[in-house]
Amino acid sequence: MAIAKMHHFKLYFLRGHNNEFLDFLQDFGDVHINNLTNDGDLLDAGLDYLSEPEEILDVKDELARIESVIGILSPYQEQTGKIQALKIGNKNYSYADLMENGAKIEINQISKNVNDLQYQIEEKEKKIQDLKEEISELRPWINLKLSSRDISDSKNIKFATGYVLSPQFDALMDDVRKLEYSLVEKVGEDEKNTYLLALTTVDEKEDLMEILRKYSFFETIVKSSKSPAKDIKTKEGDINELRNQIDKIKQRFSDSVHMLDDLKLRYEYLSQVEKKYSQTNNFLATKNVSIVDGYIKSSDAKNFEDSLDDNFRGSYYLEIEEADKNDPNVPTLLENNKIISAFEPITDMYATPRYNEIDPTPFLAPFYWFFFGMMIADIAYGILLLIGTSVILKFNLSDSTRKNIRFFHYLSYSTIIWGLIYGSFFGGIIDFPGLLDPSVDYIAVLVIAIALGTVHMFLGLGLKAYVMIRDGNPLDAFYDVGSWFIVLLGALYMILAKVLGLPGGNIAKYIMIAGMVLIVLFTGRDAKTPVGRFASGAYNLYGISSWLGDFVSYLRLMALGLAGGFIALAINMIGGTMASSGIIGLVFAVVLFLGGQIFNLALSALSAYVHTLRLTFVEFFGKFYEGGGKKFEKLRNETKYINIKK
Repeated sequence: MAIAKMHHFKLYFLRGHNNEFLDFLQDFGDVHINNLTNDGDLLDAGLDYLSEPEEILDVKDELARIESVIGILSPYQEQTGKIQALKIGNKNYSYADLMENGAKIEINQISKNVNDLQYQIEEKEKKIQDLKEEISELRPWINLKLSSRDISDSKNIKFATGYVLSPQFDALMDDVRKLEYSLVEKVGEDEKNTYLLALTTVDEKEDLMEILRKYSFFETIVKSSKSPAKDIKTKEGDINELRNQIDKIKQRFSDSVHMLDDLKLRYEYLSQVEKKYSQTNNFLATKNVSIVDGYIKSSDAKNFEDSLDDNFRGSYYLEIEEADKNDPNVPTLLENNKIISAFEPITDMYATPRYNEIDPTPFLAPFYWFFFGMMIADIAYGILLLIGTSVILKFNLSDSTRKNIRFFHYLSYSTIIWGLIYGSFFGGIIDFPGLLDPSVDYIAVLVIAIALGTVHMFLGLGLKAYVMIRDGNPLDAFYDVGSWFIVLLGALYMILAKVLGLPGGNIAKYIMIAGMVLIVLFTGRDAKTPVGRFASGAYNLYGISSWLGDFVSYLRLMALGLAGGFIALAINMIGGTMASSGIIGLVFAVVLFLGGQIFNLALSALSAYVHTLRLTFVEFFGKFYEGGGKKFEKLRNETKYINIKK
């Protein structure tokens, strides 16, 4: 219904002109290229694979270098607030401007300069780290007044430096005192260890070392040309000097920030070039001729042929025809109006429709819109959502972001409408007359929820029947869909007749039974034996139990609306109690009100979003929609740093 009609084409041209034709296809825009390398018939016919041109390696290398430079320079941009940054957004270009201007930008010099400076910074940061490690090693010896040279062994005196576990120190000292010519001095201490300077004579060295070993003495060498304290001070000065040098280098980065726009434009240009070159992998070729297989929109077919003729007259051969609707290789491109297209991400989240399916987006959109509003149902929440999305839509957004914001913008109107129906404004902080009070008229709300669910699911069944009839299978539509309509409508009227005292309850019961008989006898008709058909039909009839669960699922439309309203009411009641206790209480009440209502809005919106998805995917799509189509992929990459505007 809203799936673009496609034409399938095969394009033949001289093998040496691959780049020229790829440029044309990419510039044309809405072109989907098939992968011919999986076509066994063509391969068996002797066609060859084509490999990516060597130029793609240079492109990938330059892309990596640019991304590295952008990552280095970006932190030095003048910082703006997040709201301001969102408002400004990425720069806008047309595709033609991107390809024209991006091709002219030379980045080798700026890349070399930035990388050289980054290398200098990394070298200095490594030196700083090394100095910090040296200081860390010297820190326990900060009270030692001697340098490494001062504690080196002489002919008669032997030195040792190291540490023991702190609980061992007192026992160690008791044993050392038994020696006549040995001395151990405590130099420092940390959480676990006590650091020692030991000296002794040549004669007592072995005795002292035996005692030290007894207490698990770990010998370390103090590497300090001065006393550790002076050496630490010198190294800290060196660290400060290195940091000053780094700051000066970073200032040079700031001077290069103005190149970021050119770097980003060049990156996006090369990204498109890489996409173009990579498509060569999808080609097959003879010795002299390349073959491209793909799809374009039927509305573009005439323009496509004319453009090829204008650019390559006499140097190509084109086969083009309307795509076979039952071909699973035909890609799907959704085409909806501005409002319906905002709901396309919901369809994409589930599955892309097959080319011969219907696009479910126009059918899910009004129900999603209606259900979301019913689950929040507050005028103030809807107004906040409306104002917030209206402001953001004035920002410079990418097309995908703008579509998502429009989605919630449209949902805000439904939220306001249901808020008016329920008479809810911040959960009742203002007495607003409504058509229904869900806390009192909950039976009416329950009936509305079930009625909406019934229409929703019956529409799903109706769409299934439509597809069957469209494809020339009206009898299948009657057996597989019509029988269920008979059963469900009969059952619903029978229940309503009993509850409301309506006439015709018995007739409805017999209608329901007739539908059940149809299900048992005919929905299993693909089975090979009568017993198999009956068993399959009986199993299908058992599926009526799932319908009961589906109907109950729509009670969440009432439950979530009530839950959000009661939470808002509770916030108002607690705030009112606080406000009555004086000025301080009033301040806390305002904070509670603002914070609580914003939290409730976020929670309600999240719940409504998720549960409406569930009703769409399970209760609605489960009746008719399969998906599994191939998405139409343009011969262009999505941009990262700029916006492409038509």
